[in-house]
Amino acid sequence: MTRKHFDEQLALLKKLLTEMGGLNCDAIENAVNALERQDPALAKKTKAIETQVDEKESEVERLCLKIILKQQPVASDLLFVTSAMKMITDMERIADQAVDISDLVVKMSSLPYAEQLSEIAEMAEKVRDMVRMVVEAFVELSTEKARDVCRADDDIDDLFERVKGKVTGVVHKDIEEDANGEQALDLLMIAKYLEKIGDHASNIAEWIIFSVTGEHKKLN
Repeated sequence: MTRKHFDEQLALLKKLLTEMGGLNCDAIENAVNALERQDPALAKKTKAIETQVDEKESEVERLCLKIILKQQPVASDLLFVTSAMKMITDMERIADQAVDISDLVVKMSSLPYAEQLSEIAEMAEKVRDMVRMVVEAFVELSTEKARDVCRADDDIDDLFERVKGKVTGVVHKDIEEDANGEQALDLLMIAKYLEKIGDHASNIAEWIIFSVTGEHKKLN
């Protein structure tokens, strides 16, 4: 096949990955808005976004395999295709965890509302920023933005530890008699899912750096 056709396939691959990243942003935005508003109807819509992410993942996998088998890319093109196949795994997990958060929002809506921990709102905002930034880093193939994403993950980890410390005091009560105690456990799980989303964004950032430099290093 001609180089022109090869370039078109690479451009399509980049487009699909960018769309997948955008859907990740939508899934997180939807889940977090549902949490902030305690809106179970909004939370349930996150599943539809996750389905679209799964479809994009399959498209990217098929395209990557087609490129490798038919085009036999070398050097930078091979790095890009290899990185793409690694990135989609983390992208798919981000959408899964957005659904996990939404499922807990639906569950929590049936309980008396306990005041949310301020750290969770802060975590949610930072995670959204990380996912947006990693999409930008991919589009621009910016190793500096990718490293910024990895550095931001340290803040997410610190916030999670603060949430865990605060929740510990609440769950010492009998959670079967205290709805606030049960809800505190759910909030801790939400914080854990946010922390994992941060980890996945950091993983994607590391593969972006690999696609540019050819070196894969764990930065977190």
